Amino acid sequence: MIFFTPPREHFFRPLTHDNRELCAAVLRALHERVHGANADYAEVLTRELVLEVILRALAEPALRALAFEAGQTVRAEEERAYAGELLRKLKEHGWLEDYRDPIDLKPTLKLSRAGRAFSETFAGLDDSRAKTRQRNMRSARKALAAFLSGRDADELLDAHEFASRVVQDLQDDIEYFRQLIQSLTREALAQKVAWSEFNEFIETRFAREYAVRLVADSAERHRGQIGEALEVVRALEGEQRTVVDGHLLQRAPWLEPQVQGRSPMLWLCDRIESMVEAACGLKLPMLRSEMNNYVRRFTSLLRQALSLDYGAESPLGRSMAWLKEQAPPQREALLDALAQRLATSEVRLAGGLLRWTLREREAAAAESAPLVVDEQSRLNALLRRAEAEAFAFSDQQVLQGLLPQLAAGPITLAALPVRTAEEAVRVLHAVGAARSTEGRGLLQARRLAGRVETPYFQADDYELRVEPLAPVERPPAALGRAD
Repeated sequence: MIFFTPPREHFFRPLTHDNRELCAAVLRALHERVHGANADYAEVLTRELVLEVILRALAEPALRALAFEAGQTVRAEEERAYAGELLRKLKEHGWLEDYRDPIDLKPTLKLSRAGRAFSETFAGLDDSRAKTRQRNMRSARKALAAFLSGRDADELLDAHEFASRVVQDLQDDIEYFRQLIQSLTREALAQKVAWSEFNEFIETRFAREYAVRLVADSAERHRGQIGEALEVVRALEGEQRTVVDGHLLQRAPWLEPQVQGRSPMLWLCDRIESMVEAACGLKLPMLRSEMNNYVRRFTSLLRQALSLDYGAESPLGRSMAWLKEQAPPQREALLDALAQRLATSEVRLAGGLLRWTLREREAAAAESAPLVVDEQSRLNALLRRAEAEAFAFSDQQVLQGLLPQLAAGPITLAALPVRTAEEAVRVLHAVGAARSTEGRGLLQARRLAGRVETPYFQADDYELRVEPLAPVERPPAALGRAD
């Protein structure tokens, strides 16, 4: 698509003049009026309505100064002529276009497709606007559940879109805190404390957005359920996968060059999983770190301001400013006078008001007993090591014990032996080992409707099967026990 073609050949020209801030404010107001949350869709966008929006923007003193000179007396006819000229420029350069209402055939206006997209960008840049709670992680999980129940390809596409928004939302939050830290630095250089931004963050942004995103909509909270749902989706085979792949290519043609011959369903599952992993392992820790840095930086500056009282209106601030403005002889004279006043000061202990406690001397460290290495000490050390490693299994060790039992075919957790405590712990770790980095290419784990009930634990039952290309006769060398 070639963008800068008539009538968009000079699309951004209205935003290059001196009154560009006024033009941006008009575009934001038009988007909110026509496509915003409080838009009246029964009202068409007429020429008079656009002129009314422009005149309302001109009523603001800061924007009015961009259009007319300060102190100039402007008549109503001149304001309306200015609004008409701005309207003409927006139409001429492709922001607005003529539209004939199909009901009463009256000529009206509407935001062009490009005008709507860029005016929405201007409206979204306003951080003071009230935003709704983000529920993208919950929405992704629910979309996957809806796909599994109805096999609707649109639900899988929605899950992919929601998962992509999770990463973008977290990245936007990280940039927001970085901007707050930069603002703190600028305010500190001007000897001010950014109270307004901090109060807006605590009372508005944190309570309405970040508390929900870090708790109810946390990526870590729904990570396991999304992973289980993706495993069930990957388990679809044969005709079901073929039908879903066909529907996906029909509804989303952009998938065909992305998948490169693979199954679109499996490609979407991998993308959803990678985005959830990126949100949990990378973006969420970065968000917590940036939030902690901002709060710690603000707390440090506030403590410094309260303790030093370095504000320009404080006595110390006024004295320092006065000293800076004086010539060197007067400055030296004042400093000498201050030194003489301070030389007669006497330091005393406050009697009866403060209670001083003597610091007790640190007790001398007891001499350590001599190190004795004999047969009994070696035996005790060996027993302590054996107790610590008795039930510590790596994923490789669990897979080493599972692969020989899967040689005859798929097996469920309920069928695995639990005669000893060691075998019970291995059964508990079987699903996690199958979904680990080492086990993902060897085994498949599919959740079943039943449950496993043993004298030691109760859990959901899973079916374990060997991947078609995985070796079954003996475990790979990487899975052997390291001596």
